[in-house]
Amino acid sequence: MYCIKRLIHLAGSKPVHTGLVSVCKRVTCVIQNISLRSQHNSNEIENDEIDEAYNELSNEYLGIVAGGHRAFIVQPYIKWGPDKKRNTTPELQLAEAEALVKTLPHWTIVDKVCIPLTSLEKKQLLGEGGLENLKTRIRSQRNVTAIFISTYGLKYVQIRELQTIFSLPIYDRYSIVIQIFHQHAKSREAKLQVALAEIPYIWKKLNVDESRNDGAINFIDSRRKILQARETKLKNEIKKLKQHRQMLRSSRQKLGIPSVAIVGYTNAGKTSLIKALTGDSSLEPRNQLFATLDTTAYEGRLPSTLKVLYMDTIGFIQDIPATLLEPFVATFEDAMTADVIVHIYDASHPDYKAQYTHVQETLKNLIHDDRPIINVANKCDLVKQGTVPEDVLAISATESTGIDLLRQQIEKELLLVTGRSTTRIRVRSGSPEAAWLYKETVVVGAEPDSEDLQYLIMSVIATEDKLRKFKKFLSQ
Repeated sequence: MYCIKRLIHLAGSKPVHTGLVSVCKRVTCVIQNISLRSQHNSNEIENDEIDEAYNELSNEYLGIVAGGHRAFIVQPYIKWGPDKKRNTTPELQLAEAEALVKTLPHWTIVDKVCIPLTSLEKKQLLGEGGLENLKTRIRSQRNVTAIFISTYGLKYVQIRELQTIFSLPIYDRYSIVIQIFHQHAKSREAKLQVALAEIPYIWKKLNVDESRNDGAINFIDSRRKILQARETKLKNEIKKLKQHRQMLRSSRQKLGIPSVAIVGYTNAGKTSLIKALTGDSSLEPRNQLFATLDTTAYEGRLPSTLKVLYMDTIGFIQDIPATLLEPFVATFEDAMTADVIVHIYDASHPDYKAQYTHVQETLKNLIHDDRPIINVANKCDLVKQGTVPEDVLAISATESTGIDLLRQQIEKELLLVTGRSTTRIRVRSGSPEAAWLYKETVVVGAEPDSEDLQYLIMSVIATEDKLRKFKKFLSQ
């Protein structure tokens, strides 16, 4: 009871904790139930109780709101020194922050501002003068309900300080992106990965609460147990799904179907490109950030009629911590084990250079071999001629410009990397040998032998292993 009374006192004295009383009662009740049941049921915890208590915990720490916000965007940037970003501008960073907010339903942007700083480490982020100017700017707007500070590096102690100063909820890039993930996660796997992605953020905030102490040790310990139980449950479920994905991957490899991963910055046009390459009319690309959260395979054909799988992937984005995308590694593995990688970027985007560089650097960390990467500049119809570098394929996924050339390049790289080659083989027309080649290889051409019309000259694409199997078939 001392813990409860102490929390009520804290809630009354600090505006940022107004919701602690109800949360504390719920978490304390759950922990009491867990303790009682552990004496009779071998420490088993009911999943629904964990989930309910965790939801209250995550809503407080992540600030998830269904009804949306009228947001004021602050884009901080380092104006000089080694931490200054040199391949972009504050205005372009601010534009991306706006795009993130616009992706969330029921959120609107009231006003926005870029603020130069020498460091992001100050407890209140800004100096006294900067804080006063920002207060005046926000107060001049009508009904601002939240502030979005567009940096992933915002510490929880900074969030708490700023919430106290402005009496408004504070969001950083991590908490905004995780809410977008919540909106776009449709499959069970995506939902599990999003749920796990938010855990490190909550741990970080919980550890700050613990370091502050405030006499709420029992309360923090209760939250720690809830979070640990939730994290363990999610990791176990994702482990099972990962094993399932490995089985599917093994099955595809046994079938010998080559794969191509389509990667790129979020909203660069990955799904549109797959639609153009496969002709799959059921695909519906969306003009939104992080519209795709699953790695999904789509079947297509190359100019030789060779069957191939195109892997759609989650998009990359700058200025978010690695822990946010870590849970998606299991689905990234499908893409990163692909035979060829196509990196698509939006050539018409004002910040395409920074986006291109970010994806290239990320790929270097993910791929540790010489796998071929084909760089593709999308939306070439929207840029001036000569803008796209000569070593990059210029395409328009929506207009199908350059798609045939891209297919040819993909086929060329695939044949090299998978050890496939085109071979001419002479077989009797209508023979079991001819039937075997049609079934086991890709037949790109067949013409009668001019010297003996009972025979065919077949051009086939096959691996060395397939050709060895054909020789064995001939000897039977």
